[in-house]
Amino acid sequence: MMVSATDKGLLFWLRRIGMMIEDALLILFLSLMIVLACGQIVLRNFFSIGLVWADGLLQISVLWLGLLGAMVASRDDNHIKIDVLSRFFPEKMQIPIRLLSHLFTAAICGILAWQSFLFVRSEYAFGTTGVGKYPIWIFQSILPIAFGLISYRYALNFLSLLRCSGKEGKKSR
Repeated sequence: MMVSATDKGLLFWLRRIGMMIEDALLILFLSLMIVLACGQIVLRNFFSIGLVWADGLLQISVLWLGLLGAMVASRDDNHIKIDVLSRFFPEKMQIPIRLLSHLFTAAICGILAWQSFLFVRSEYAFGTTGVGKYPIWIFQSILPIAFGLISYRYALNFLSLLRCSGKEGKKSR
């Protein structure tokens, strides 16, 4: 099946919109955390009061901010890498090592996505509440979403690198 120019343009714009949503959520949660934390400090130090729900919301925001940051880092393969192996192997082994790394990351994040989905589902079944009277599973729903997206992206990185290395191998023959 051929992909037309308009389809390619649509995919490009969908990716761009997804990136803008991720960036906006990252900015929103960081801003929320700064304002809420500073507000709590001012309220406690100057008025001897505080917002009861603010500390719980800050904890949840740290989770969301961390996972949103991981999602953003994964979209361009900018995660922290432990590349000890790549320093000791010759140049021709770099691509297989990267392929293995992408595949391993995709598999581990896929497992984490599935397990966090089971965790969130059990929280839904138990009806646990979090910040205020809101169900905790709503706040924890970022877990399977983030790990699933990271797994998906690293699977795509694996396939893309595999495809590119296959083309280079044909050129060198």
